[in-house]
Amino acid sequence: MGIDSRKPSTDKQMPGNEKQKLGTGKLIGRYIREKLDVLLLVAACNIVMLVVFFLYRLDMAPFFYAFLLNVFFTFCGLCISFFRYVARHKEREKLLMMLENNDYAAIDQQTLETEDYTRIIELLYQRCNSLLSEHDFLMEDSKDYFTLWVHQIKTPISVLDMLLKDDSQEMRACRVELFRIEQYVDMVLNYFRLGSNSKDIAYKEVELDTLIKSCIRKYAPLFINKKLKLSYEPVQAKILTDDKWLSFIIEQLLSNAVKYTSDGTVSIEVTDNAIKISDTSIGIRSEDLPRIFEKGYTGFNGRSGSKSSGLGLYLCNLAAERLSLKLSVTSEPGKGSQFYISGLFDKDSGERLE
Repeated sequence: MGIDSRKPSTDKQMPGNEKQKLGTGKLIGRYIREKLDVLLLVAACNIVMLVVFFLYRLDMAPFFYAFLLNVFFTFCGLCISFFRYVARHKEREKLLMMLENNDYAAIDQQTLETEDYTRIIELLYQRCNSLLSEHDFLMEDSKDYFTLWVHQIKTPISVLDMLLKDDSQEMRACRVELFRIEQYVDMVLNYFRLGSNSKDIAYKEVELDTLIKSCIRKYAPLFINKKLKLSYEPVQAKILTDDKWLSFIIEQLLSNAVKYTSDGTVSIEVTDNAIKISDTSIGIRSEDLPRIFEKGYTGFNGRSGSKSSGLGLYLCNLAAERLSLKLSVTSEPGKGSQFYISGLFDKDSGERLE
């Protein structure tokens, strides 16, 4: 056989892959529904014959004799047809099981029906693999283009940063906006990396305190510009993770905290199994909370201020899932928000904060 063993690498199961075991009762019900037109035709013929006998006032005994013979042979025919129906169903189930196990060599093509099904499946596999290859090529091409664009655009950003060294209020504001532009540029690249099939994740042992302090230093100009306080107590802990993507999650949460906090404090706290980033921002409405990690969802705060693209928290949640972490939030309007990055430590390994 020429079926390619390559399968679509998707995270979601397609509806056709769900196993549906039908019992005898359900099989009979399905068969009756499918043969309902035949049953109605037989019933209609008997009714016509009954009406003819009645109108011509013929003896009804021959009618009932013919009716019983008709019912008997119809029942026998349906029984034979049903057993064949069940046999074909079991044959298709066996074929499906072999395909799921990539056991193509075991497929028996003695019957014409099985051979036809196999040819259809082979054609679908070829088309699916062709579409996957085309999609992978386009995604890789787009990723290469945006990677080049990001690296090219960072050159004028760096030049502008050097030119804006004056410590005046206007220059500080310009440097803050330039920093935000650079973050948005990085978000473009991260969007393509997380959205593609590439596994851009490398696990290693990381000093959590060093990682958090690096994120804080990066966003220090934003805290200084808005005169916000930052609360963080150093910790001694090592975790096994990808430092680049965990830094991206923390930085994005810090960016959101600064963006929506006018005055007050942003706090970073490390517990036994989570990083908690809380703020004194305007908070999130209860009706927005279940959807803030959805792609493109901005919520009331994002729409009212036109500050949100609806991608930041979506990418954070996607990166957390790739790292086998859980991102959650609690919030109340006017009282701030608390974001939790959970699952940092392996409970079974005994790894804890020192």
